[in-house]
Amino acid sequence: MDTRFLESVIIVAEQGSVAAAARQQGLTAAAISQRLKTLETDLGVALFRRNGKTVQPTAECSRLLPYARKLVDEAALLTGALDEESLSGTLKIGAISSVMTSLLPLTLKQLRKTAPLLVPEIYPGTSVSLHDRISRQELDVIVAIAPPFERSKALEARNLRAEPLMLMTPSNIMLQDVTDLASVARVLAHMPYIRYDPSSWGGRLAEQFLARHGIASRLFCTIDSQETMARMVHEGLGVSLVPGWMQVYDTGLDIHWHRVAGDDFNRNIDLVYPGVSPKSRLIAAFCQAIIDIHDQLSSGMSTSAGLHGSDDPGYSDVLKD
Repeated sequence: MDTRFLESVIIVAEQGSVAAAARQQGLTAAAISQRLKTLETDLGVALFRRNGKTVQPTAECSRLLPYARKLVDEAALLTGALDEESLSGTLKIGAISSVMTSLLPLTLKQLRKTAPLLVPEIYPGTSVSLHDRISRQELDVIVAIAPPFERSKALEARNLRAEPLMLMTPSNIMLQDVTDLASVARVLAHMPYIRYDPSSWGGRLAEQFLARHGIASRLFCTIDSQETMARMVHEGLGVSLVPGWMQVYDTGLDIHWHRVAGDDFNRNIDLVYPGVSPKSRLIAAFCQAIIDIHDQLSSGMSTSAGLHGSDDPGYSDVLKD
């Protein structure tokens, strides 16, 4: 049985689309369909059923998937054993949106130099969905928020960065206007509040901060896109409580940042990957690349206005009651 055919089954099941699987594998949709048909003939069962424009795995296919993934992984291990020096192959990378728009592009540029034969497949998602997918062995490595629960012992994690909780305001709210928790409460009482979706792990931290200190807000909207929230604040639509993710990402937006909480409200961004993987060398190369890029950006932004450091004109540190 050709493991490449099994890989097609896995991708179609994950993507719910023959066309998407064809794009991912660099084949035509007809070629993917032929692979599925061949396997269905060999196994004597239907693997998928059509539902409008999507396809869904049958019960038989769902039972097959764990074994198919194991066979594909074993084949990758065999290839890796014969080619220990080459960083080649496909690496499935999942990342949250703030990482997608900041660290990831430069990381991929770095990998193209250090591992030109590595072929990344990028999957955006929320931290919840990404942890779920890597637990099901659908992804090789993720960059996501640390969960509020203990991860599976089969997974390893490495902290990439800790992001303090910040009050993001338009630049007309001066830094001297936000000096303690009382002034934070005043800002939130008078300005519309752009709420970071509390159903997300990062948004939950902002909600817990407000609840702990009994701070009320004038809710304007709820959203789970920090890039959009920053743009809204830049346009003067309100203020927001978000992790300081822009400290490694100079957007050029005219906003001020005010740290409002200690480390207990930090959002931790982790690299998460299986403890044992046939792609361990590729995972290690990716992790090292994104850590190097993060460190370069962090040191480069340490003197940039509005993003980093208590002496910068766009940054204030509010930790006092």
